[in-house]
Amino acid sequence: MSTDCDQTYNELWDLAFDDIPTIKLFDHVQLEKAHEAESTNAGRRDALSRLLKSGEHRRLAIATSDMMNTLDALQRRQPNCAKVIVSIRRQIALGLLTDSSVLRLSPLLLDGPPGIGKTHFACALAEALGMPLFVVNCSSVTASFVLGGNSPSWAGSRPGKIVEALRDSSVGNPIILLDEVDKLRGDLRFDGYGPLYQLLEEDTAGIFEDEHIGVPIDASRILWLATSNNPHMLPEPIRSRFETLTIDTPMSDHASAITQSVYDDLLARENGWEKRFSATLPADVKRALSGVPPREIRRVLMGAIPSLPAQPGKPSK
Repeated sequence: MSTDCDQTYNELWDLAFDDIPTIKLFDHVQLEKAHEAESTNAGRRDALSRLLKSGEHRRLAIATSDMMNTLDALQRRQPNCAKVIVSIRRQIALGLLTDSSVLRLSPLLLDGPPGIGKTHFACALAEALGMPLFVVNCSSVTASFVLGGNSPSWAGSRPGKIVEALRDSSVGNPIILLDEVDKLRGDLRFDGYGPLYQLLEEDTAGIFEDEHIGVPIDASRILWLATSNNPHMLPEPIRSRFETLTIDTPMSDHASAITQSVYDDLLARENGWEKRFSATLPADVKRALSGVPPREIRRVLMGAIPSLPAQPGKPSK
């Protein structure tokens, strides 16, 4: 193993990112030793190789004044999420006062009834901040190894979703959304919440060890979002690690903005046909959907779009 190559790599990294805050996710030499020593489990060897190739360093996304403007625009589109946006604005403002301006957010738990638009808001928030987002559907997580990896001695073992997100992220502080975190399941042997006790505390997250990888990973800068329908279903030590904020039921005067926001999202995310339709929903459509939960608005609009007004000169069918 050539340490000269490692030294050259580190020197080039420091030169390229001299003024940009970075984080060292793992120790390259330690991980390479684990890779070279792995001779019995091809899956683990491949996982170690992929992590090595991703590089040990990541730049850290920073807070910017432009984020304040995009958050203002997001609040206009989703005014029922104002409490969450106010909290995030406050934390970004504090980040702007630091020397490094690294973007940091306390773990946030978005609470509210089903269909209120929590997941939609979380995705819109990541987009507004220009941050990579990794979503973990907690309703399908049945054991801790889904998040924290499982032992290489198990058949079909693999790294957990946390290491995979950090490996694939362009920054060392991506947003990870634990969607419907109150539905995490497990038994006494495989508690689905297990890794979160460590990961949601910055000090201990800095030495997080995925069981499959077996080498400490610095997960301390992850920005955690979670959604729940009933936060009291969470174990108290997990709930206490979050700042719980409620997404309110939209007021009648919010309905128009929220309906237009859902429509904007549909036009932005579908392929091809969105260019044929007007960018603004008719007022009568917005009135008809007043009081309808955002999830239902999306379903109704998907069914109604073929009959909505087309852009001038472009047929809707």
